[in-house]
Amino acid sequence: MEAFRFVWESLKGYRKRYILCFFLSMLVPMFMLINPMFTQRLVDDVLGKGMTELLVPTVVAMCAIVVLRSVINYSSVMLVESASLGVMFNLRMKIYKQLQRMDMRFYHDNKAGDILTIMTSDVDMVRHNLVFVFRQIVSSILLFLGAAIYYFSMNWKFAIAMIALTPFIFAVTYVYRKRILNVYKELRQRLSRLNSDAQENIEGNRVVKAFAREKHEIVKFNDKSGKFREQNLSAQILWLRFFPYIEGMSQSSAVTAIIVGGILMMRGDLTPGMYMAFTSLSWAVTAPFQSLGQLFNDLQRFFASTSKIISMLGEKPDVENSPDAVVQDEKLHGEIEFKSVGFAFGQNEVLRDVSFHANPGETIAIMGETGSGKTLIADLISRFYDATSGEIRIDGRPIRDWDLHTLRHSIGMTTQEVFLFSDTVDSNIAYGAPDIPETDVRAFADASAADFIERLPHGYDTIIGERGVGLSGGQKQRIALARAIAIRPSILILDDTTSAVDMETEKYIQEHLQKLDFQCTKFIIAQRISSVRNADQILLLENGTIAERGTHEELLKLRGRYYDLWKIQSGVDESTEELLSSLGVKF
Repeated sequence: MEAFRFVWESLKGYRKRYILCFFLSMLVPMFMLINPMFTQRLVDDVLGKGMTELLVPTVVAMCAIVVLRSVINYSSVMLVESASLGVMFNLRMKIYKQLQRMDMRFYHDNKAGDILTIMTSDVDMVRHNLVFVFRQIVSSILLFLGAAIYYFSMNWKFAIAMIALTPFIFAVTYVYRKRILNVYKELRQRLSRLNSDAQENIEGNRVVKAFAREKHEIVKFNDKSGKFREQNLSAQILWLRFFPYIEGMSQSSAVTAIIVGGILMMRGDLTPGMYMAFTSLSWAVTAPFQSLGQLFNDLQRFFASTSKIISMLGEKPDVENSPDAVVQDEKLHGEIEFKSVGFAFGQNEVLRDVSFHANPGETIAIMGETGSGKTLIADLISRFYDATSGEIRIDGRPIRDWDLHTLRHSIGMTTQEVFLFSDTVDSNIAYGAPDIPETDVRAFADASAADFIERLPHGYDTIIGERGVGLSGGQKQRIALARAIAIRPSILILDDTTSAVDMETEKYIQEHLQKLDFQCTKFIIAQRISSVRNADQILLLENGTIAERGTHEELLKLRGRYYDLWKIQSGVDESTEELLSSLGVKF
């Protein structure tokens, strides 16, 4: 019932249209039962009794019924198609809105292929059932009931003979339904895995080609595709096991109509017209059962698909606005304070007891080994995740008190894995501020050392390939940086932003970041000493906690881990350091 309730809710805005369509669909089988009655009249009255004056009116009435039935059926199809397309649009928009409000945990737990399967195959299955299956089930039931009532009204013996096998067909269908449900659930899972594999391979095509693993990927995809085929085949084989019983009993009804009807007619219990009407209506009893198996196939797929859609729409993000979240139009000032902050993924503790304070306009650098929690600090500032312990305050308020849009609208961020949209360079830079003047777009690109844009085939109007294909890593990083500063953020997070650019370009970028015409608190996550040496405060993370903190000069004096990194990166050994110190060179 949950699935049907969900579909009813999805029909909002199209319910009247769909109800009218259903009403018209219910009329069609009734009209299909009328012509056999006219056939009886033609045989018994016109041919048998010579009432030729009834011939023309009866034939005209039969033709009118056929035309009217066609018009009603056509109108029903038009209504249901428009309603189903509206439902499909509503569902996709509802799913897409849900995806926009979900947090990082959701995307961490769900594969892109599975999400795409829900938005495409599962939504299409809902539409297919709305357009065809539900109408066909109702039409088949009404057709069977109408034929049964007609049979009983004319001859109860013939009626009982015709529907005697009905309970057995229902029993076979019930057993089939019980067995096929889990088969279709697994079939849907295998389709999802197949889509995920294809999507990952398309996105990772450069890696595949770089390692010459095309054959391996073909074998892997062939395996997933083969498993999907096997499950599909299992579903079809299961149906074929039950099909002979359903088909055999359905055909038996037609044979019964001929034999029993013939006996009753010879005994005088049926007129020739009644016999012709009864035999011509035998399909009204057999056809519903012949289509029953396939309808139940589609119905089970519908239940499997709606359960996945309902499950996704029922997901609740861990990170949400509080009921009294603070909303403001102007950007935040950029004061950030971590108080004994800790974070864990399940049992895996990533950060513990992290504390620091950043005043508006200051530059905070974060260094540390891979997996030490550097990027996680940036994610906590943007509230992609909520800290599991401690407190984060922005502009003196707990971060959870701020409206998410207000918070994130004040943050400009570049991520480790640069993502660019398949759009123009100009649109990518102006993504967060689509109304900024063209001159500003070029100014921010210049501040990001993205002078290469002018050399692209169409300059700023050049269409970037999907995920930035066609650009080097450094070029993508510079466009991403321009996009981050184009919104004039009060908090700027640069996560490994200059790792793919040369030292000269990095120096140029750093100088221009110091000259921005707006104040912003900067967080620089980097591995290079050259990227962080001018920061107001450098935090060195080890095993999820701050091991060292201070300015570049202060950390060098500590002779700790930062000092070791500086020696490795600068190529300075102890003798060289002593010599430079004697010459008065500051490090």
